[in-house]
Amino acid sequence: MKNEITANAKRQSHRGFLSALFNIPELTIVLFIVIVAIFIGVQSNIFFTGTNVLNITRQIAVNGVISIGMMLAIIAKGVDLSVGSLLALVCAVAGSLIQVGAPAWLVLLVSLGLGAACGFLNGALIVKLRVAPIIVTLATMNIFRGIAYVYSGGKWTTNLSDDFLVMGTGIVPGLILAATVVVFAVIMKYTRFGRYVYAIGSNEDSARLAGIRVDHTKRMIFMCSGLLSGLAAMIFIGRTGAIQPSAGAGYEMDAIGAAVLGGVSFLGGKGSVVGTLLGAVLMGLLMNGMTLLKISANYQGLITGVVIILALLLDTARTLYKERKRQ
Repeated sequence: MKNEITANAKRQSHRGFLSALFNIPELTIVLFIVIVAIFIGVQSNIFFTGTNVLNITRQIAVNGVISIGMMLAIIAKGVDLSVGSLLALVCAVAGSLIQVGAPAWLVLLVSLGLGAACGFLNGALIVKLRVAPIIVTLATMNIFRGIAYVYSGGKWTTNLSDDFLVMGTGIVPGLILAATVVVFAVIMKYTRFGRYVYAIGSNEDSARLAGIRVDHTKRMIFMCSGLLSGLAAMIFIGRTGAIQPSAGAGYEMDAIGAAVLGGVSFLGGKGSVVGTLLGAVLMGLLMNGMTLLKISANYQGLITGVVIILALLLDTARTLYKERKRQ
């Protein structure tokens, strides 16, 4: 009798764990983060040092900020492929302002304004042309990158003063990321804009019938994504100590990877800021770990891609699990 009770308790505990695992995406990512951190820590005695942890935080900050903008687009059943190129464009313009002696606060304001304006342009084109976001942002990805190269003449700007490095050094990048997470977590949970984003992603036609200003909300979504790309550009400048037209190459895929790992669904209407942050942390740990373990750059992209595919499979399994429970 006691054995049966014990067996039933174990089964219920097992089911409870699986239920939590499939119903709470953030729990899955935390488990992945712990496993990856332990594995890398065992393989490298440098991983858990203060210097490396600070380096990981700085690396995560850029992708984390961009990923939150990407999260907004994906929740609304879209995507923003221009984020990396927009970062490069903002860097190029910031470089020209630095060269003429503009103060750091003005460079920051211009960077945020330029990012927001370019993001708003993305949203306006999507709304007016009635074209899928992936098509519009694929076009602007190439346009922004081209403008960055033409504007900068392909030249790098180095020897920046300490005023322009503050946002990318020490604990500042982590603080900026934390503030961004808090602001957008509040926006997504407690504001009308956040509710509209989820509603559009769940069912755009129903959202229109409910009186939601779908087109206006889409413009705001991509404007926020652009604004965050501008903010990430300033962190990037401070972290690297240089301005380069090739900056941000591949960042759109890193942002998509972080969002997907964080439980944001391409089917729309699902995802969270905290989950996206955890996805960015996992991506940062993977990239840092592969560097410490001296894994060839040729394999790093392959490994990252496999991890993203696994995240997509997990999301599919989670969806099927919920559908089975409803039946």
